[in-house]
Amino acid sequence: MPNYMQLFGKLLLLPTIKSHLGITTLELLIVVIIITILTIIAVPSFNTFLQNHRLMMTADNLFASMQYARSEAIKQNTTVFVSFQTGDSWCYGLNTSSSCNCTVPSACNLGTTQAAQAQQISFSTTGLTGNGFQIEGSRGAANVSGAKVTMTLYGQSTSISLLINQLGNYQLCSSMSGYQACP
Repeated sequence: MPNYMQLFGKLLLLPTIKSHLGITTLELLIVVIIITILTIIAVPSFNTFLQNHRLMMTADNLFASMQYARSEAIKQNTTVFVSFQTGDSWCYGLNTSSSCNCTVPSACNLGTTQAAQAQQISFSTTGLTGNGFQIEGSRGAANVSGAKVTMTLYGQSTSISLLINQLGNYQLCSSMSGYQACP
């Protein structure tokens, strides 16, 4: 009985195909150049993304801390003092007995937040009396109206502001996407 597969293969007379295993040096060089160009384009965008993300996280943490301070003032029916140190080595602290120095460990009984070493964000305040404000305990109202805490990236105009009104409400605003525009 004839082998049909062998017979079929002979009828087709298929040409032999040489296969190239591996890549040439030129092909490798082209791939390396393309990867290098893409990396050069992507790195600045990634750095901007990281800086903006740090700024947004700092603003969100400040907002959450102010909400916490207000809720503690109402819960304990006592005045909560919010203290700020502005500039590059910024910090803020929450305390129930009086204003506190947020640079001193454990000086603020409701907590402190300090700038990270390489965060590249500075704080500034407007409309605050001294270095902070107070939140009264019966309704959570603030003793300031129209005050603002602004967080800015070093060497850039990118910033996010926390607006504080007399009712003790807080609002984040910025020209960055995802935030309301500042008034």
